[in-house]
Amino acid sequence: MQPVNGVEHADSNAPVPPPSTENSIDSSQLPQDVMAKLKEPLPREAVSPNPQKPGLSVIKVIYVVERLNDVFGLNGWHVDNEVVETGRMVVVRATLSVPRYAIAIEQFGGNDNPDRGDAYKGACTDALSKCASYLGIGMDVYKGLYEQGPRDCSAGGQNGARPGTPKSAPRATSPQNGAHSSGASPTGLTSRNMAGRFSSMRTVLGAREYSDILGRHGYRDVTGIPSLEKAREVYPVLLDAFRARFGEAKRALTSGEYTNILRELRLNPKAKLNPDQAVRVFNHMEETLNAKQ
Repeated sequence: MQPVNGVEHADSNAPVPPPSTENSIDSSQLPQDVMAKLKEPLPREAVSPNPQKPGLSVIKVIYVVERLNDVFGLNGWHVDNEVVETGRMVVVRATLSVPRYAIAIEQFGGNDNPDRGDAYKGACTDALSKCASYLGIGMDVYKGLYEQGPRDCSAGGQNGARPGTPKSAPRATSPQNGAHSSGASPTGLTSRNMAGRFSSMRTVLGAREYSDILGRHGYRDVTGIPSLEKAREVYPVLLDAFRARFGEAKRALTSGEYTNILRELRLNPKAKLNPDQAVRVFNHMEETLNAKQ
């Protein structure tokens, strides 16, 4: 069996070899620098809304493969997939192995796509992503920090913003489908939704701009903000930067395209968007613009 991008697809009747236990560095724990590389935030393009589970996100598996290759090398890891169920849902058991560090992680993945080829592929990538999460890859997504509230999004979106320097955002927007004006209101920020809201802003703005804004307030991440009151001092600044991105994307669309996005998301064209809705609309605008390129 020849690996492709580090992923091996096993025949359902073929025996599954035991995972390698070689430990060339005689250590049962990963070095701190390796762990840090694994846990680095994925690019915002790597995360997209889960079309089957509203309110959750999925990680595009190619970014998982890329991270594994970057950290362990192209031939430094492999995954064996064993098909364990082939009914309505295809289920595979994957074993992700990193021989150098004596790592062997086993997880199950499933997919019920009517196209059986896509179902087998989806089950394998699902299992691989779960295995990789045990190494810290995309762990913040699995913790739910990318959750942006209920969505009615279509699959396959890129969820990436176009490069560019954000402009200063206006303090108020049109009452028809613009993000709420910042003013003195914390726009509904609570201790319950704080992590999700900040993560949404990070997904849209990118790690660099997000970290720069938090850094100007003396924080490295949302987990370091000591109180909700302090978070409410930072959040409007993030929203202003987001509104600039939102406005740029909206201006790049035709009015018909923007209206179609609102209809697809079942949003009232005459209603204001709350922050969660605005992020959902922004993601769809970016998908539309990326499709034009």
